[in-house]
Amino acid sequence: MKDWKKEMDLIYHLFEQEVANYRQLIEEIKKEAKCLRAGETDALIQSVQEIDGRIKMIQVLEEQIEKTADAVLSGLGKDGTDDPLACLITLLPPTHQSRLSSYQKNLTQLKAWARQINDQNTAYIHDYMDFLSNLISPLVGRWKGSTEYPGHKPLNLSPSYAFNQEV
Repeated sequence: MKDWKKEMDLIYHLFEQEVANYRQLIEEIKKEAKCLRAGETDALIQSVQEIDGRIKMIQVLEEQIEKTADAVLSGLGKDGTDDPLACLITLLPPTHQSRLSSYQKNLTQLKAWARQINDQNTAYIHDYMDFLSNLISPLVGRWKGSTEYPGHKPLNLSPSYAFNQEV
């Protein structure tokens, strides 16, 4: 009985780390937005690298949570479920159920918030790329289909004697 409680304490600790990483991820995505709008490329690259590191850390934590939940389930005599946390919630006492549900609800909100900010950044990038495309397309369109400079007349050269059949 005490073993699964220690495992549950580990799950709670892992959830707290995941929540903290999501909060740091959100702050970094906000920083990314500021860098995008200010055009600070060095800071933007650093921010993107930090975001990548946070995402990898979150993935590791999620895997550890799932493995620990599987261990608790097997300790309780249950295993082989697709969603160990959902199964675990149904088997635990009410205090543990509410705590796990609270972590999951908090993480769902943080994920939605991160997704919203990221979508705003993505929309900004698309709008900026459209702006640049519209700005440059009239310049590029003038030379489309032509390999010559504007206003330059091609030289009319007669074919070489090597290609002339009369020779």
